[in-house]
Amino acid sequence: MPSEVPAAPAPSHAAVFDNDNYFLPLAWFHQAFGVLPRKLIFQLASADTRAAALQDLAARYDLEQATVAHSVYIEKTGQEPELNVWALLAPHLLLLVGDRGTYSERGVQVFYSPATDATELADLRELLMAYVETGQQERQRIHALRLAYNDLEFTPLDIKIPVLDLSTHYNDDLLPAHNTIVRRLQQPQDKGIVILHGPPGTGKTSYIRHLCGLTDKPKLFISPNLAARIADPEFINLLHDNTNSILIIEDAEALLIKRDAAGGGPSAVSNLLNLSDGLLADCFHIQIVCTFNTDLSRIDSALLRKGRLIAAYHFQPLNEAKSEALASSLGHSTPLGAPTALADIYNREEPEFEVGKMAKPIGFGSRQ
Repeated sequence: MPSEVPAAPAPSHAAVFDNDNYFLPLAWFHQAFGVLPRKLIFQLASADTRAAALQDLAARYDLEQATVAHSVYIEKTGQEPELNVWALLAPHLLLLVGDRGTYSERGVQVFYSPATDATELADLRELLMAYVETGQQERQRIHALRLAYNDLEFTPLDIKIPVLDLSTHYNDDLLPAHNTIVRRLQQPQDKGIVILHGPPGTGKTSYIRHLCGLTDKPKLFISPNLAARIADPEFINLLHDNTNSILIIEDAEALLIKRDAAGGGPSAVSNLLNLSDGLLADCFHIQIVCTFNTDLSRIDSALLRKGRLIAAYHFQPLNEAKSEALASSLGHSTPLGAPTALADIYNREEPEFEVGKMAKPIGFGSRQ
């Protein structure tokens, strides 16, 4: 067991920090050892798991002595501070634990070179592999795109998977499309696009939550306000660290509309085409699930091409028979008398308000 870490040459501080005083491990490694490092990136199961891994590392190394740089970000009262640690565990072996960067607070990066002691590297890899994501956690969370320190990154968030009986909550024509969608989303190293469209309140979001619980692939969620960033080169760089994933884009009208009909949208559509069935698709293996409320005829036809399109489904109000049965199961006694959207069935007992005074809840999941 190493008790001391040999001191590395002291690099110039000016060259190993960026303009925001953020430590640059690649630059430090190069200045310290004269070579560009190779890198291992471990996606641990949770932030708590990473804390346990650090305890194991502390039992093996003197982390206090080994620390090259250490930053703590304190943002809110009562919130655990964000942590960044860079530690030289052995010559040519640098460990990065940080809340900023790949896999956010679940990420651990190891920088090494051909000169790194092979046994030391193998032992470290074995230690960290014991805490690596097993896959099942991905059924209970999404990774939301956000801006952090002016950079794009995906942050994991836990989500509630609804207990959803498709035959009760959706029309019968969903089942064939659903079977195709699930089969493809569960298939590793696949690509393609799923399009889910229809009026608000017909259950698109709840259906996506249901899908999240049926596959171990990471789900990358993009909110409407960041959807245009798909066209950014920085976003493509992010996908290098998130291959074999499912990209979920809600309210994606602005991205999917015909390229000759929307100013400023062509580059985003082009990236979606490349990700779903272009050169990038063969590299990243990204599948895309898009929802929107507009008519399908307004969507760029290239997105609907065979070989690129996994499935498209039009969500509509639940037919009258199913609407009545669902309303009855919820304890509603008054007949509906017509096909009804799920949101209207679940929120039927809520008071009506005039437009402009109070918005009615959208989505039947608001009562679940």
